[in-house]
Amino acid sequence: MDKTITLVATDLDGTLLNNKKQVTPATRAAMKQLKNHGILFGIASGRPVESGQILVKDWGLESDISFLIGMNGGVIYDMRTGQKEQFHLMDGELILEIMDHFKDMDVIFQVMVGNDRYVNKSTEETRAHAKLFGENEILVDLKEFVKGRKVNKLILYMDPSYMDAVKARAATFSNPKYTSFATANNLYEYVDPAINKGFGIQKICEHFGITPDHVVAFGDASNDKEMIEYVGCGVAMQNASDDIKAVADVVSEYTNEQDALAHFVNDRILPANPDRLERDANVKMG
Repeated sequence: MDKTITLVATDLDGTLLNNKKQVTPATRAAMKQLKNHGILFGIASGRPVESGQILVKDWGLESDISFLIGMNGGVIYDMRTGQKEQFHLMDGELILEIMDHFKDMDVIFQVMVGNDRYVNKSTEETRAHAKLFGENEILVDLKEFVKGRKVNKLILYMDPSYMDAVKARAATFSNPKYTSFATANNLYEYVDPAINKGFGIQKICEHFGITPDHVVAFGDASNDKEMIEYVGCGVAMQNASDDIKAVADVVSEYTNEQDALAHFVNDRILPANPDRLERDANVKMG
């Protein structure tokens, strides 16, 4: 690293977490070292920041994480002050328009309001999925629910085998007021076109007074692309999709199962960024 790093951001699934949705001991140790070196560390996710708060608490990492970026960049949250900001919500009429295009397809529609997941259909599988991410699933008449309401995004939940059909249908219509992308093999989402993780990183940099060239970001999936491109050093996991590897500054030789983030922090970031004790000693000597 040829620049001082002041902030590190990471995607969750397939990046920070292993395939069992766990933060490994090696990754935990690396996160604590970032804090010791005075480097802000946070998560950029498609999930609500409220879900992120619950997960971080469950993992016992509240003191090591400085910020959360949620809703694929539509919400930022300062873990230290509790300050939350939201950007570019979608009107309910747009949500209804999108739902109409998929009304004959085998998908479940979901919208998030804080930590509550409102759905037009609830199954044992969707309830387990919500619980896994610390969210509350609530069955409602979704068409009535979104009328006159603004929300962060619309989620289409499906069996992974159905994703190609959903993408094909999505390609048959468009509106300049929304954009769409897959965020997992069973999730396809619609958001305001201004929203992406790069936008979220921009807002978190403004919040902390940091320039993006002093930021490192880690990712693995297509919804990480703008974040990887925006920062000074974008790192793709070895398990990342080809489009992410193509725009990354570094492609790790390790996967999320092999502690790729921890390796990069220990091998590249920490050696180039002295810890607080070293900096204090240098200041006194100077």
